[in-house]
Amino acid sequence: MPGIGWRRTVADAGSRRRISLRTRIVLAATAVVAIALLLGAAGFVVLLQNSLRESVKASAEQSLSDLENRVEASGLDSIRTDATGPQATDRGDDESDENDENDSGDGGNSDGDDGGGSGDGDSSDDDPLTQSTEDFLESFEDDEAFFQVIDDSGTVVASSENALAIGALAAPARDDARMTSLQGQSAEFLTVSAEADGFTILAGRSVEDIDETTSTVTRLLAIALPVLLAFVALTTWFVVGRSLRPVERMRREVDDVTSANLHQRIADPGSRDEIGRLATTMNRMLDRLDAAQTTQRRFISDASHELKSPLASMRQYAEVARAHPDRVSTNELSDVVLDEGARLERLVQGMLVLAKADERTLAPNRTAVDLDDLVLAEARRLRDTTALRVDVSAVGPGRVRGDIALLGQAMRNLADNAVRHAAGEVRFELAESDGQVLLVVSDDGAGIPEHDRERIFDRFVRLDEARARDAGGSGLGLSIVREIAVAHGGSVRASATAQGSARFELRLPAASDSLS
Repeated sequence: MPGIGWRRTVADAGSRRRISLRTRIVLAATAVVAIALLLGAAGFVVLLQNSLRESVKASAEQSLSDLENRVEASGLDSIRTDATGPQATDRGDDESDENDENDSGDGGNSDGDDGGGSGDGDSSDDDPLTQSTEDFLESFEDDEAFFQVIDDSGTVVASSENALAIGALAAPARDDARMTSLQGQSAEFLTVSAEADGFTILAGRSVEDIDETTSTVTRLLAIALPVLLAFVALTTWFVVGRSLRPVERMRREVDDVTSANLHQRIADPGSRDEIGRLATTMNRMLDRLDAAQTTQRRFISDASHELKSPLASMRQYAEVARAHPDRVSTNELSDVVLDEGARLERLVQGMLVLAKADERTLAPNRTAVDLDDLVLAEARRLRDTTALRVDVSAVGPGRVRGDIALLGQAMRNLADNAVRHAAGEVRFELAESDGQVLLVVSDDGAGIPEHDRERIFDRFVRLDEARARDAGGSGLGLSIVREIAVAHGGSVRASATAQGSARFELRLPAASDSLS
């Protein structure tokens, strides 16, 4: 059922959230180390087995070489005893006669010969070709090695005692080795073979030591790996806990921050690592939140004050008209209500534009707009509503892509600001160059102090509070101009004319199909 699956997903997500970051890091690190150790241990065991196998194979090949050399040098009798095959009687008699003759030789040299013979005997004990048959076959008497010599008919003509009870074994290919089991023995043998004097010689070495060594190493690894993993887990737990301690401290400090103490900041850990950068980033975030809250409070306070002024004016006139009908005419009351209502409308409209800008939702409906037409229309409005001189002699063509309503509002705000501060003239300039359209609105008033030319674009800022409010300014006009310019990819700045009067420059990207 969908509901059950959804609840299970939510429960799984909740259980994951309940596992701390420290625990997750320790589990992940331990798992990675465990996988690495297991792979390393497995590789080590395989390499050890291969190395031991090569060692056993080399030993078997050495035994095979010794057998091959004895057979080629002295025949099969050199590797056979009474138990494995008859010794040649004539060869034994001849050897006895030769020994007797040697013993009856020069007596003066007997001691010297014996001494030399003793010395030769010592050196020949390690040479398989000069060893006696019994001495040579001693290395095959235990369960560590065996050999067989097989003739062309498949008959075993010589063998070590531990391989007497079985028939001829299959010989592995030349330069190859195979595992062989002997009847009555639990151990397996690594067997190699060679050809000598028409015989096939097989020699094998037990691999029991390989199994025992591998088993011992595996048991040691099975004990050591869990201990090592436990050590890794504990070390990781300690190191991660120590590393996350500043993060937990910052979390507690941030948790204590409320709207009443946004000025509080996180203590700098004094490091330049990720923890230090996190503290710096969080302090910057708190700075922005503090500034936003301060701006919001000031905005609400200023907006309340601005809204209260026209409402109070309308209420005052209405109360006077009701108490003294003969003092306030209907036309006068209507004019006040209409003027203050228009002022309220402009204020609310400006606040809506700024609110959209704050929420990044001030999206212009872009079309081709001829700014020169908007400038000339605004100049006509000023001529009709004011007694100021309006100079448009420097207005040239300029086309942009933007929202004609927003651009018209920005134009009107700049014009109204110039009218409020002009002594007798407002001047418009418009030109296009280097892909930019530059609109300049200036007046012949007192100008703006240089240290206030940036602050004047803040909300509800008036350089002359009383005169600006009496002139109908709300302190939002230039803020709205800046937001509209930014929304169109442009900018606005305040400067001064050659005479020191106010000059506002609005720059916007020119349309690609702009007129020249």
